[in-house]
Amino acid sequence: MESRIVELEKRMAYLEKFIEELNEVIVDQQHQLTRCQKEIARLQPKTAPSPLDEDRPHDEKPPHY
Repeated sequence: MESRIVELEKRMAYLEKFIEELNEVIVDQQHQLTRCQKEIARLQPKTAPSPLDEDRPHDEKPPHY
């Protein structure tokens, strides 16, 4: 019985460590995502629509088709 408890405690300790590591990965990814969103928001005003795009309908196929 005691060996089963010891084994369960080992597994629980492993899972707790694993969960902490996964949480760190998620936190890092959230920071990266936030930085990317800020960068996209910063770059969007700099990208003006091309005058060529305004003349052509959006559903028209390019001439090479």
